[in-house]
Amino acid sequence: MSKLITIIIVILVIAAGIGIYFIFQNPASQGSCGDGACQAIERQKGTCSEDCGNPPNTTGTSSNVIYVSIVTHNEEPLSGQYPDFVSDEDAFWEHREALVNFAKMLNEEGVEYNYQSDWNFLLAAAMYDKGTSSTNGKNFLRYLKEDLGFEIDPHAHETQYNYADVAYLINQLGVAPSRTVGGFLASPPEQSKAEYFRQSLKGVKYPDYGWKAEILWGGGTYKHQDDEEILVSGVWKPKDNENFLVHDGNAPLPDIGGYMSNWQGLNDLLQKQESEELEEGKIYTQTIFAGQIDMIKSGYIEDFGQQIQSLSEYTNAGLIKWTGLKEVIDIWKSEYNSEPNIYAYGSASTAGGDASTSGTTAGSCGDGICGDIERQRGTCAQDCK
Repeated sequence: MSKLITIIIVILVIAAGIGIYFIFQNPASQGSCGDGACQAIERQKGTCSEDCGNPPNTTGTSSNVIYVSIVTHNEEPLSGQYPDFVSDEDAFWEHREALVNFAKMLNEEGVEYNYQSDWNFLLAAAMYDKGTSSTNGKNFLRYLKEDLGFEIDPHAHETQYNYADVAYLINQLGVAPSRTVGGFLASPPEQSKAEYFRQSLKGVKYPDYGWKAEILWGGGTYKHQDDEEILVSGVWKPKDNENFLVHDGNAPLPDIGGYMSNWQGLNDLLQKQESEELEEGKIYTQTIFAGQIDMIKSGYIEDFGQQIQSLSEYTNAGLIKWTGLKEVIDIWKSEYNSEPNIYAYGSASTAGGDASTSGTTAGSCGDGICGDIERQRGTCAQDCK
């Protein structure tokens, strides 16, 4: 009997050892060092400088603050990514719950947020959302603005509803829409809308309502075929449609560059900041895009929060600041004297490879891969179903 017990104990010890081995070898737990993406666990452990660079130097000071803005879109049903929320109330409530949970997480982490909605989700909110206990009896949009203090921007592909129409729908839900353009076509020049937003717009669906932009954000290229050409960090005033990346102090609208619009882009800028590649006295910007459709996926909100937490050293050291888009422009005017900065992604060495060869960065519509920018802009339904 004692021999049997001994054998059983040995087997249990071996099994436990194998289990521990696989836990520590699990890429989901450890991160995949060398894949170009700095996972939260890699940053927290500080074991993959290849992806995450060196830990921040918190003993010194740097005037090269990186201003990070978190932005969310949803899309109209024509994109093929999102359901018709007007006719699918269950889908509306599923997305609303996830969105509110995401916004609460950001608020708890002490970071700012820009919510940019297209028309369909807003129409559904007007129909179904009379307020719930989770939003203090308010519709979700009023809760985001009034209770959490986030910026609410219109977003439109203008296939049916233009920017003024979407701004009207935001207003009908009890929130004054911002004057920030939540994404637009910047290239090629003959299709650019950089100059289009200089005029006051009247609604197509609601022609008595007017809206005028004051800030540009989210400029992309047609079908994102050449987005790597305009992956820019910084703020400037585009001269015109032909010269989007040329600053003109007399132009009316400033544009905020989103850089790569993902964690990889932020990591790239942080490495350049650490190696003193960023020019002193210039403003540097980075967008982290969070698609509304991703929020309904299991673990997404928790993982996003962990990414923010993994950057706490940079935040506490003042190396990055989490800001809303309008806040970025206010800082640009007050602290940088409206001095332009157009820092292109391809202008220096990068941590994640050349954007022109990275399908997950620039996006190539029709390649079967839903890249970050394709999902962000919502213009490649065949890849981002």
